[in-house]
Amino acid sequence: MTVVSFCVETGTISYDNCCYPQVATRASTAARLVALSVRLEQTSQQGKTKFMTMRTSLPTTTRNKRRILPLLLCFVLVGCASAMATPSYNKRVALVTGANKGIGKEIVRLLSEEEDDEWIILLGSRDPGRGEAAVKELLAANNSNQKIICCPLDLTDPKSIQTAQELVEKVGEGTLDVLINNAAICFNDPTLYGKMEYTPFEQQADITIKTNFFGTVQVTQAMLPFLQKSNYPARIINIASSAGRLAQLQKSPSMTKTFTSPNLQFSQLESIMNDFVQSVQEGTHASKGFPNTCYGMSKCGLIAWTRLLARDYPELSISSVDPGYCATDQNNHQGVIPAERGAVTPVLLATLPSEKARNCSGKHFFQEQEIVW
Repeated sequence: MTVVSFCVETGTISYDNCCYPQVATRASTAARLVALSVRLEQTSQQGKTKFMTMRTSLPTTTRNKRRILPLLLCFVLVGCASAMATPSYNKRVALVTGANKGIGKEIVRLLSEEEDDEWIILLGSRDPGRGEAAVKELLAANNSNQKIICCPLDLTDPKSIQTAQELVEKVGEGTLDVLINNAAICFNDPTLYGKMEYTPFEQQADITIKTNFFGTVQVTQAMLPFLQKSNYPARIINIASSAGRLAQLQKSPSMTKTFTSPNLQFSQLESIMNDFVQSVQEGTHASKGFPNTCYGMSKCGLIAWTRLLARDYPELSISSVDPGYCATDQNNHQGVIPAERGAVTPVLLATLPSEKARNCSGKHFFQEQEIVW
């Protein structure tokens, strides 16, 4: 086994024992995303350069020489170089929810540029018109042969979920390889910066938890039969947020213990999320140790559920990702990270080779690193 890694300190490729073999990825995907990451980081005001796994030498410079990052800074080559030069193409089917704009759209864009496999990408959109427009735009800007299909999907509408399920079954012939749960709503003050009528906090909890948490659960449950038929193995990647940090539950040690328990059951999580909604509506949430953020609570529940799901479905690769504070409509483009950058880690997790993907299951990531929740 030959192990190749990219050394940030020297800017060179070195051949030695790899410390993190569980995070290998495919050649062209990794190389392309390395170049993308370098370009985006070099234009970032933060000045923190991070690199991803690569299987080829790329000319690059670093403004901030840092140690090799644990998730995606090395890869494993099995066999000789000639074997690596002959790619193995596979047909993959992916569904990305909330993908008509923002991070979801950039995830679709990056997947559509994938060269190692043939992809059929279902672009989920609550508004079919906006979804079709996004598909048209992406196809016009992309010269690849990958297929992008609009998939109307409203997380709060059971009929919409069923229709999406039928489309996945038809397009994927009963199989789904990747599900990226990106769709979510977030109320800001003023809501969407004046673009919508202001919604009082006590009215935000129900729709936020119903969409971000229960809607995501219902979509995933609907797609599980198709995911279980994949030999990829199938990936479920839940787009979370730093707002979902566990520390927001610090006023309730018992709740924190429940959320982090290796024996957590969905019925317990469901009960807590419903209790949060009721408590917010009654104005008693703070006294019970709940945070003063509906969006944050929804994402906290999502991360806990990701860990639970990974435990219950060990044959799948299930992880969550904090994409960072990306510039999107959700924050009136005040985010400091391009949406394209926020899409990199989800795409890398979606395209990890089969034998490595399961090692990422049950973990939470931020910019190619596993992070503490």
